[in-house]
Amino acid sequence: SSGINAEYGDEERAALTVRIQNAGTEVVEAKAGGGSATLSMAYAGARFAFALLQAMNGAKNVVECSYVESDVTDLQFFSTPLLLGPNGVEQNLGMGTLIDFELDALEKLKPELAGSIDKGIKFANL
Repeated sequence: SSGINAEYGDEERAALTVRIQNAGTEVVEAKAGGGSATLSMAYAGARFAFALLQAMNGAKNVVECSYVESDVTDLQFFSTPLLLGPNGVEQNLGMGTLIDFELDALEKLKPELAGSIDKGIKFANL
């Protein structure tokens, strides 16, 4: 835990959520069509790879988020914090306690995410 405890009103939370969801588009617009937000995806991938290598080499308490097969939700795959160790993923740390706003958002995203998961599985099984 980062120790940050922020309180947001309903309107502020909704506006912040939309801004985060559209961050990639905002980057592309800021670059005036001169590129995309791929650097942030590359950074996330590199950060995970470095963390995994550290954990596999004996570092303790290495936690990173990743999209993995899990039973945290009724979806086959979901992104959550993972405790990494010498054998890779040692423990899925789950989502923690969600507020009503988050629970509602989770339920609303499940159909779209389930469709994406199905497409990914079909693609991987070609």
